[in-house]
Amino acid sequence: MGIKVKKPVTIRVDSIGAIYMAKDSNTSQRSKHVDVRYKYVTEFINEVFCEIIFVKTEDNHSDGFTKNLGRELHEKHTKNFMKSKEEI
Repeated sequence: MGIKVKKPVTIRVDSIGAIYMAKDSNTSQRSKHVDVRYKYVTEFINEVFCEIIFVKTEDNHSDGFTKNLGRELHEKHTKNFMKSKEEI
């Protein structure tokens, strides 16, 4: 497609459990169903195609799209998306 991607791709996550599961290839009875579908994430991390970092909800602007937030956090994250090209 001709799209250049800067590697590693950074994935910002606010779930420590999700980060642990993505970085650890071992499975347990409780996570076996997840392993079948999402094993490729661990492969991407091991191949240094992507990296996962922890980001608190207060700093994760995508939470405005994925969670019910209080007024302050909603306004903070919304302002980030409404910046003009000059501010970026």
